[in-house]
Amino acid sequence: MWILASIFLATGTARPADIQVTASVDKQELTLEDSIYFSVMVEGTQNSPPPELPILDTFKIRPLGSSSSAQIINGDQSSSITYNFVLIPKETGNFTINPVTVEIDGSKYKTTPITLIVREVSAIPDTSQEVFAEMVVSNKKPYVQEQITATLRIYHRVRIRNLAIDTQFPGFREQTLKDPAQYTRIVNGIRYLSYEISTALFPLRSGKTGIPASVIELDKVDSSRGGHSQDPFDPFDQGSVFNNFGRLQHKTLKTKAITLNVLPLPQKNRPQNFSNLVGDFTISSELSRTEIEVGDTTTLTVAVTGQGNIKDLSLPSPRWGNNFKVYADQSSFQQTGGTQTVSGKKVYTYALVPLISGKLQVPSIPLSYFDPTKGDYVSIQTRALLLSILPGKNGSKPKVVEPGLDSAGKTGNSIKNTGEDILPIHTGPEFFENRNFVTGSNILYGIGLLLPAGLFILYGQFHKRQQRLKYDIAFSRSHGAFKQAQKRLSDLSPDMDPKEMARELSLIVREYLGNILNLQGTAITSTEVREKLQKGNFSMSEVQATQELLEKHETFQYAPVDGSLPEDMIQDVRNLLNQLEKKS
Repeated sequence: MWILASIFLATGTARPADIQVTASVDKQELTLEDSIYFSVMVEGTQNSPPPELPILDTFKIRPLGSSSSAQIINGDQSSSITYNFVLIPKETGNFTINPVTVEIDGSKYKTTPITLIVREVSAIPDTSQEVFAEMVVSNKKPYVQEQITATLRIYHRVRIRNLAIDTQFPGFREQTLKDPAQYTRIVNGIRYLSYEISTALFPLRSGKTGIPASVIELDKVDSSRGGHSQDPFDPFDQGSVFNNFGRLQHKTLKTKAITLNVLPLPQKNRPQNFSNLVGDFTISSELSRTEIEVGDTTTLTVAVTGQGNIKDLSLPSPRWGNNFKVYADQSSFQQTGGTQTVSGKKVYTYALVPLISGKLQVPSIPLSYFDPTKGDYVSIQTRALLLSILPGKNGSKPKVVEPGLDSAGKTGNSIKNTGEDILPIHTGPEFFENRNFVTGSNILYGIGLLLPAGLFILYGQFHKRQQRLKYDIAFSRSHGAFKQAQKRLSDLSPDMDPKEMARELSLIVREYLGNILNLQGTAITSTEVREKLQKGNFSMSEVQATQELLEKHETFQYAPVDGSLPEDMIQDVRNLLNQLEKKS
């Protein structure tokens, strides 16, 4: 213990001449899909403050923490602390990481500059890589509302972690086909695991329509440091528990954008009852009972099955005639699609009440749709059904009594006076005189009538709100989140250390987002914030502004200090909170 104490005392009181600061990267040439591990090592002490990174607008900066070491070799003592970062490129070109500054005991130490080259990703996937991605579509010339399948495939020959996917399909109605799955695929003779996500797309308009490039962020697991090469194809090859702590290498993948030529539905031979149904379908109908009495009820069930945009089907009401009273129920839908197509069954039910006895015919129900495989319209219909209506038990027929007629169907006074009222009936003209309220009393009478109802409504709203604050955790967190954030902003002192100011601003924004989105903790990344906001009622500009502000706070904590910047950052946070509060 005395020896260890001596070591740490000696390493903690290093002389300025013993201190050296160096910066290094794991590679100097990369593509937009790669990332760089950037390290700043301070040798000669373990009590160094965090380094001041230069401004790196063309890179995203993610801190990975620090590590320290102390050694004694042949009586010589050495100590160091290393600060680690991940740099993710935003654009291509030649860049220079300017010197990093570390200030220790009033002395400033600077590293040498580092040059980097960022290149474009090849349009053709390099299958020699351990990880790459592609987007494929089943048909590049679909009709409007014809279902196509877009499949995102992420190929990997190593284990991957922390997968984040950003796909967008503007101009399409999208529907998830199934849960993501993994397959084994051979690409150019090399065996890969393929993580696949299939989405059904329905084009909404004709013409040139593009699917933007998808962005995939992940971490490759470098298990070689644990001395055990894991096999991604073997689900039982997990290695020891320590191998799961191998170094993670961040990777950004981008698929190639796809352009589709969407064809319009032809005008030729278009049926009058066509309602934009595209695909391949069948229709059937059946009665729950084919023999009933007058006034009794039978249920007609109409089922439409097939594949395509069946979920959008709106079956027009058939012409029932005057022999039935019809009550339509809500339709139901059951999806039965496979891995590449959307198929299902939509059911409509009608309650039929016959008005006359005899043999009645339930009319056939037509359906028209466009079949893209044939390139033409198809009209089908259900078969007509026969219904036997028996007279009622008393032999009478149901009658509909119109207003103003008596039970015999004759006009006249159908009200019969069966006796006098217990209270006197006033028939004299003096009882029908117009008696107005006293002038000025109308307002008081109105207030007297409306005040109890108004107070009851206000109390009901107040009680409902209090109960929701008590039992609805998400509502309780979002309630007052804006006020809390504004108060913390007002409490910030302009004399605060700029880096501490950036940390506090970042914490205020993350706590506010956590409250309105009902997220646990404040250790949420900008990518996670973007995913949650996109699922809410927030525009893309608001999502982008939030993500950029959080990354700006994160970068500024390690960048040189500019005295005018903190006040601008405070105002940026105020503007962002005001903008988000309008939608929350």
